[in-house]
Amino acid sequence: MDTFDRTSIWAIAILIVSSLVLIGGHVEDAKADRNALKRAATERPAADGELARNEKLVRNLMETDGVVKAEALLKDLIQRYPYEAELQMLMGDTLMRKQEPVRAMRAYKEAVDLNPDYLDKKTALFQGKKLKIAVGEAMTEIERNLRLNPGDAALKAERKTMYYLQRKIAGSCG
Repeated sequence: MDTFDRTSIWAIAILIVSSLVLIGGHVEDAKADRNALKRAATERPAADGELARNEKLVRNLMETDGVVKAEALLKDLIQRYPYEAELQMLMGDTLMRKQEPVRAMRAYKEAVDLNPDYLDKKTALFQGKKLKIAVGEAMTEIERNLRLNPGDAALKAERKTMYYLQRKIAGSCG
């Protein structure tokens, strides 16, 4: 063995040891970050109290035939909290009560995109049966309107949204 071989062996040994030290130090950091991300995902913002009160108010309005007021309040809340899936789900419920299944389907699609747990049978948020009924009603209305006006591009786009939501429901856990 000459000098070059010995130098190469020492260099490889030093690289292996330093790699193990660096990897060992960062493994604990990754676990801590993962736990922090889980906590942040489950915690709601500080405005949770106001949002919960408004959600309860919307539910009460829907039960007491104040569907128009509930829809107006939900539009305002969705503007302020665009990433709250529960608001989109409530909007879909409101629109279903107003007998507007196509618009309700769009709201349900947004809710499912924001929180896929609505389609997971193993969670408390499961809404799959309700969504299946809404998609069925929307399909009936879209197909009826397409027979009346086959060239309507907006209806064709709604049909694509309906098919997308059907695939999401069919592929949900369970």
